[in-house]
Amino acid sequence: MNSFHHACHVLNITTTNGIWHSQNPLVESLPLLITQLAVVLFFARSLFFILKPLHQPLFVTDILVTVMTLETVAHMALDFYIFLVGLEMDITSIKGADKRELGVAAAGIVIPMSMGNCGCCFWGLTLTVTGFPVVARILSKLKLVHSDIGRMAIINDFCSWILVAILLPTRTSSPENALYAITATIAFILICICIVRPTLVKIFHQTSCIDSEYYLCFVLIGAVICSFVTDLCGTYPVNGAFVFGIIIPNKELRSVLIERFQDLVSGIMLPLFFAICGMRINVHAVNNWLWAGLVVILLCVCKILTTYSVCFFTDLPSRDSFALGVLMNTKGILAVVVLNIGWDKKVLHVEEYTVMVVALLIMTSIVGPTISAMYKTSTRIGKYEGRTIQRTKPTDEIRILTCIHSIHNVSGMINLLSISNAAKNSPLSVFALQLVELTGRASPMLIVHSSGKTSISMYGRSHNSDSNIIINAFENLETHNPVAFSVQSLTSLSPFFTMHEDVCILAENKRVAFMILPFHKQAMLDDEVVLRDKASSDSSFHDVNMNILANAPCSVGILVDRGLKHPHRDLYRLEMMFIGGPDDREALAYAWRMSGQKLVELKVVRFLSRYNVKENKKLSPEVKREIKLDNEYVQEFRLKTTGEQNVSYSEKVVDNGEETVAQLRAMDHKMFDLYVVGRQVVESPVTAGLVDWNDNCQEIGVTGDLLVSSSFVNGSVLVVQQYAGATTASGDASVAWLTGSGSVHSSVHNIEPL
Repeated sequence: MNSFHHACHVLNITTTNGIWHSQNPLVESLPLLITQLAVVLFFARSLFFILKPLHQPLFVTDILVTVMTLETVAHMALDFYIFLVGLEMDITSIKGADKRELGVAAAGIVIPMSMGNCGCCFWGLTLTVTGFPVVARILSKLKLVHSDIGRMAIINDFCSWILVAILLPTRTSSPENALYAITATIAFILICICIVRPTLVKIFHQTSCIDSEYYLCFVLIGAVICSFVTDLCGTYPVNGAFVFGIIIPNKELRSVLIERFQDLVSGIMLPLFFAICGMRINVHAVNNWLWAGLVVILLCVCKILTTYSVCFFTDLPSRDSFALGVLMNTKGILAVVVLNIGWDKKVLHVEEYTVMVVALLIMTSIVGPTISAMYKTSTRIGKYEGRTIQRTKPTDEIRILTCIHSIHNVSGMINLLSISNAAKNSPLSVFALQLVELTGRASPMLIVHSSGKTSISMYGRSHNSDSNIIINAFENLETHNPVAFSVQSLTSLSPFFTMHEDVCILAENKRVAFMILPFHKQAMLDDEVVLRDKASSDSSFHDVNMNILANAPCSVGILVDRGLKHPHRDLYRLEMMFIGGPDDREALAYAWRMSGQKLVELKVVRFLSRYNVKENKKLSPEVKREIKLDNEYVQEFRLKTTGEQNVSYSEKVVDNGEETVAQLRAMDHKMFDLYVVGRQVVESPVTAGLVDWNDNCQEIGVTGDLLVSSSFVNGSVLVVQQYAGATTASGDASVAWLTGSGSVHSSVHNIEPL
């Protein structure tokens, strides 16, 4: 009997037609073998290169690389990423938290946590935790980091970490093991706070080169060790990395670590972790997408309504309450970690895991557009209570924000502050803000420098040296007169097009009354005083100054420094040219304050238009009111300075700008060290005809540009702009008054749009 044997031959078992003709090229043996060899060789050679300084043979690396799998590298990347999260978190906001903020944070955790049933605590944890890196970037972009909303969001996220560290061991192990894990973790945290952190403070304090490769490697090894310790404690490695990131004491070192390793960890290593998560997702395993959609909606609405309800009863504004609820829907790496722990513990299956990941994606994607629509920077800056020198009482503390573009601005700024009549009964609180252009892919940040410590710069040694000189110069101002001055040094890293937002927000948060900006050109002394561009960034700093002038929440002064001398020994002479309007009144107020210093001699010259003197009956009521305000303030100044030998006052009546220039030429300008004028960008009868040939009118006004561009004026010039909100009732009238007529519209075209 004949028997037949059938043999099946599989085609393409060793080769492939390519990725365009085959569904999966890795199914075939040869492409799969080549891929595996490439991965193994890459890690083997990379590890051999890393261990080369230890004189390890290739045999050792070949053995070690067999231990390294995709999940090992991915979880190592996760630990480093969580370490960077700890570096970015500012726990100073948590230290000063009040009962309201803690209550909101607790409600945002407890109530959503109860939504997860007893059989799946991972649902509740995923719903509860927030993603600090994502929240921080949204808040930073919208300039809300230092607001009440930003502080509450950070507190809520910090509490989420505590919840994960405590609750997960109790739900994933026996009671005895859970008690050991929690006790050991608490002991580890106390050791880090009480022993490790003080040790790091001493180590970093003894050296000025903590940005070297040695210290960076030292810190990274510390993060790995802490991750290993918390793993031994029975919790999870990410907790140790997070705690170690928080206890790093030096803010400048934190900035360097983030700048050096953010792209490597987030851009190259962390995607391996998300790749593992993605391989566990199977959308076809979801049997009922309607049910899944209801779950997503429930998850979103639960967090918003819970936070909104609690905030409403704590007298938080409705908009802020809703915004905080939306922010709490932001999910990040911590939520994914919780889901993966549930997967590893066989608590979550494919369907639940897929639904939760989709929910996290949707919940996070709606946060950015919603918050951006609710909080616009221009709106926040506009609704601000004005602060001016004119409205400040003589015995009140005056807060001044000085902006530094380069080291060339320091001397003039400090000398100007020295003659600002700082005293024990009327001190000056100075915020020295260094503006640094942010390039590349780094995130904008505000660095607050500690007193007596050098600065760590991520932009090279030359910038580091200049930054230290600037910080030390302002600290010396406080050291020589600690009763009258208090100085805080800061550095703002941001691109030019958003730099003005950082300055204005800082001025708002610090409740600044006066802001001093350096002129975007540098004065050089040769045979005569001229202005020369400092660098190619001059036009950018001009734009920054103009944006600050348009959005400033306080009065602003622009200093054109021509070698402003220190007033400690010689008599310091300044002249104030008063034409009229709110800016000139603010300039007179600042000059008046400076005249309170013994070594300062003030001369006030008021220029009056013959048109306004003769035709006063034809002026509109608004213009008359503005002139009345000028007369009242000048009269108050004259009465209160009567008998003071260092103050003088005179008036000059002119018809046009030509006569004004003639009067200025007739004065002896060699005796004056500083001129104080108001910034009026419109043309007045006193300066008629001077706008056409002046180049810097929009930044420093007609009068300021006249003094800066004139060859017969050698002193420095301070151009003052009063906060616009201080005279909203008469702001239009001041424009009309400056034109010498009752029509407001006749000179609006001369004003640059704000």
